[in-house]
Amino acid sequence: MIHMLQSWIDIIFPPSKHCLLLRTFSVEAFQLFYRPQKIGTVQILSEYNIPAVQSAVAACKFENNQTAAKLLGGLLSLWLMELPKVKTIFIPIPLHRKREKKRGHNQVERVLKNLPDISFHHIVCNKLLIRTHDTKPQTSLNREDRLDNMKNVFTINKRQLKALSSCKRVIICDDVLTTGATLRAAKDALWPHLPPDTELICLAWAH
Repeated sequence: MIHMLQSWIDIIFPPSKHCLLLRTFSVEAFQLFYRPQKIGTVQILSEYNIPAVQSAVAACKFENNQTAAKLLGGLLSLWLMELPKVKTIFIPIPLHRKREKKRGHNQVERVLKNLPDISFHHIVCNKLLIRTHDTKPQTSLNREDRLDNMKNVFTINKRQLKALSSCKRVIICDDVLTTGATLRAAKDALWPHLPPDTELICLAWAH
């Protein structure tokens, strides 16, 4: 009955190829694509050339697909289980307000909101880092232009700095690492405001 209902829904609202692929995965099955590695100073969770990972990133970003967000959150939970249990603040890379209004969501925030329960205190702080310029999409630029595109693009909402006062670890999160320019710019904006001895980690779901 459920499969029949889904078939009718698919006729009325045809699913994307990303959606069809992701339906075949549970969170546990998708965790087989967990490929943790460090690229420079950025922690990576998986590889973008894996079709299912690529579909999850695209579906979460462009289709606001909740299944994709949960699957990517499952990868993140594996990595978090390996970390010391200290108070942690997650900061998603923000979109410019115009782009977020047009898209209707921030895909990195969606993953963090679908994060399974973890065994240490944590909060998602999505108003601390502000994107001041509506930059060109990084995927449309070459390496040199990507680096230049992200110069001084982030600032800090000083009214939100209290959130950092007692944190031990800050994790800046993005979906895909290319040149690392976006995460580097976010790190540069945030670093001067961190309390002493706070660990700062840059993280991307895939590379």
